This record gives sequence, structure tokens and C-alpha cells, in this order.
Amino acid sequence: MMNYYHSLQPVAPITPKIPLSQNVGTKPVPVFPVYVMPEELQKIIRYVQQETQASADLIATSLLGGMAQSCQDLYDVSPKAGLRIPMSLYQVVLAESGERKSTVDKMLMKPVRDLEGVLEKQYQEDKQRYNIAMRLWQSEQKTLEKAFQREVVKGGAKTESEQRLAECLGRQPIAPLRKRLLVSDATRAAVKLALGKGWPSLVLLSDEAGSILNGELLHDTPLLNSLWSAQPIEVDRATGDTFRIEDARFGAMLMVQPGLFKEYVNRQGRHARASGFFARTLLCQPTSTIGARLHGPQQVLPPPVSGKHLEWFHARVLELLNQSFQRREEDDVRTCLTLSPEAAAKWHAEYNRIELMCGQTGSLREYRDYASKQLEHVARIAGVLEAFVTGNVVISEHTMHAAIQLASYYLDSFIHLMADDALPEEMEDEVKLETWLQANHRRFNNKTIPKNYIRQHGPNRLRDSQRLTR
Repeated sequence: MMNYYHSLQPVAPITPKIPLSQNVGTKPVPVFPVYVMPEELQKIIRYVQQETQASADLIATSLLGGMAQSCQDLYDVSPKAGLRIPMSLYQVVLAESGERKSTVDKMLMKPVRDLEGVLEKQYQEDKQRYNIAMRLWQSEQKTLEKAFQREVVKGGAKTESEQRLAECLGRQPIAPLRKRLLVSDATRAAVKLALGKGWPSLVLLSDEAGSILNGELLHDTPLLNSLWSAQPIEVDRATGDTFRIEDARFGAMLMVQPGLFKEYVNRQGRHARASGFFARTLLCQPTSTIGARLHGPQQVLPPPVSGKHLEWFHARVLELLNQSFQRREEDDVRTCLTLSPEAAAKWHAEYNRIELMCGQTGSLREYRDYASKQLEHVARIAGVLEAFVTGNVVISEHTMHAAIQLASYYLDSFIHLMADDALPEEMEDEVKLETWLQANHRRFNNKTIPKNYIRQHGPNRLRDSQRLTR
């Protein structure tokens, strides 16, 4: 792959006037730092903006989500020795109706949806052939079982019929695996089933995610947190059918109207934040272009950008997804990206900067829940940028610089959107304890868990007796 970091100079965007409604109080609305992205990505953003007049912020964050999906099942990233993490992303983008989110989504995700159509057609053809093979096999099995049973009843030699039946049972047709890339509105049971018994790499995608916010999936934050970290999950079902989700990757790209998101925050926000779900989510509200999308002589446009850059993006998405399928089919391991010495120095410097700001007198003390995941966000974003744009397995200093700036945008956005929703320490403790109890109750056969055991083995913050008693 070419190295598209020829320059960190921005490609001239359409710069809309920010409506007064965006200037909330005296807090500046964070603006996505498009100018630090690789040059080729800037041109894609510029082209989509040229065609849709949507916000560059909205396009850029959608672009990042599409890149992450194509990389998540092919790569991991290791920001330091002994730490290997997935590259999937959770994103929640707040945008009013009319911001052209659906139009942007269709342009950027077209190759994914087209590929899903091809995969579904292939699955239906394979399923039809499987159904025929299964009927024929079942007929043969029944015939051989009857022959075997007759010989058992007679008490005679059953070697030949036994061998034929065993050989038949060993040829039972295998049902085709349904490959899916996207889910749009799924229950937690459906997501577990899809990842555990279907294709184990999915992205929850919706450009109108209000119903998802109201659904049960986003209320199951322990499940979402485990999927974000790619932890194995044991699934017990009422039917007695149990299975295990392992080596799965799950991302999310949800676009929702700000009013609906505010309602969700009022209902579930503190619990979602205390449980760590918000800390794992890249949350933002792109600047609006409504009221600035002019036509005719009033509009001053920069030179047009060619659509070849979007074509390159589509081709690269398909290339990486096909490599992901091949990796699974060959049972190969994911490629793990590491940091160059210069990139590692930047990552560690940013880690220390964030850590110092989380102290009792630091500016991030009220946002330590999100800040605790900030450097993991940096590593994931850096991995996505490097793997998608250059194909290199070592993350460069330029890429790390860009990732730190992008992650800082999402941190600023989180602070901007959550400034009025401070989280009581007691509630953080409560949710930490509840999550830990849910994960450990089987060890005690669903009976009483001794308090002293929690003090010895529970969450670190609850090993203090007074804090745990409270």
C-alpha cells in the first residue's frame, strides 16, 4: 500500500457557518480534526462533502467507523508489551434529522451492503443444496438403521450393517454458515446467537438508532463491555442449549437524534456511564450544516474533488473484508500491529498526560471513567488508520499523532455532552459490584457470596470495608 501521509496539511473543506444553536453557553463545540487524517482520507471526506453538503465532522466519523469494520476481524493492536487489544469501535453520533446522515451512510457503506447481498444470495443457494443433501442423507440413515436393527433382533453378525451405518453417520451434511456483516436492530439474544453460532464478526449499524436506544441490547452493558474487549462469553438458554462466544469481534455505529439521546441519558445514562459502556464509546455531535447549504451564485466552492478517492475506499473495504473471510476459512491468526519507537514514545507521553489530569485536582477528575479508556481508544484508532491506509504492521509516529488528536476530539465531545451529568461515586460502586456479582455468582451455585470474599477478590475499589458496606 502507498503511504498517504505525504502531508498533514488539510484539504480545503466546505466550511459551514455554525448555527447559534451549536454554541452552547461558553463551551466551544469540538470540531473533528480532519486535517490530521491521511491525505487520501481527507480527499474522500472532501468528495462526500462536495456531493452531500453534509458536515465534514459527520462524514469523518462515519468514515472511521467503516474503516474499523473492515479491519476488526483481520487485525489486533499492541500498544505495549503484554497488551493486545481488538480494533473494533463503538460509536454514537448525534445528528438532527436533515443532516444527511442516511445519504452519507449509503455512500460510504455501499460496498458492505452490496457484499452482504452477494453473501446472502450465496447462503440461500448453499442452504437449498444442503436441504436436498440432508433429505437424501436422512432417507439413507433410516434405511441403514432399520437394517442394523433387524440384525440386532436376529442376533446375527452385524459387522457390515454397523459399518455402513457408522460411515453414513460420519457423512452427515454440514449446514452452511450464514455470513453477515451488519445488524441493524437486534435483541441481545439475537446478537449472542449470531456471534456464537453464525459469523463471529458483526457491526451494529443504524442511521436512525432511536429504537436501539430504547431496546434491550443497550441495557445489557456487561454484554456490550465484554464484546468490546473480545472476552469469551458463556451463553445459557432456557431451552438448555448452551454455547460459547469466543474470538468474536463486535462494533457499533449508531446515529441518533440529539433529543432521543438526551431521553436515553435521562433514563439510563448514569447506569450506562457507571457500568463503563459510555467510556468504551466514541461519542460526538458533529457541527451542523443546516442553514448553510446554499445553491447558485451565493455559494463559493473550492475546486472539485474526483470520485476516484471514494472508489479507492470502496475497493480497500472489500479487499480487507475478503482477507478476513480467508483468514477465518484458513483458521489463521490475526495480524497484530505494534508501535514504532517514535509512536510508542508518543503513546506513553499521552498516557502520562491523561493520568496526571485524572488526579483529585486535575481537569479530568470528573471524567475519569472515560479517561481510563482514552489510551485504548488511541491505540484502536491508530491501528485502524495504519492498517486501512498503509497496510503496514508497524504504526508510525504520524499515525499515532493523528490518532491522539482524533481520540482527543471524542474526549472533548464526551465532556461537552456529559458536563451536566456528573456521576456519584456511590453509583459507580453500586454498578461495579452488581457487574462483578453477575460474573461470579455461578462460583457459589447462585447462593450467598461472603462479604469477605468480595473484599479479597472483588473490584479493587470495593475492598475497603466501609466503602463496600455503604
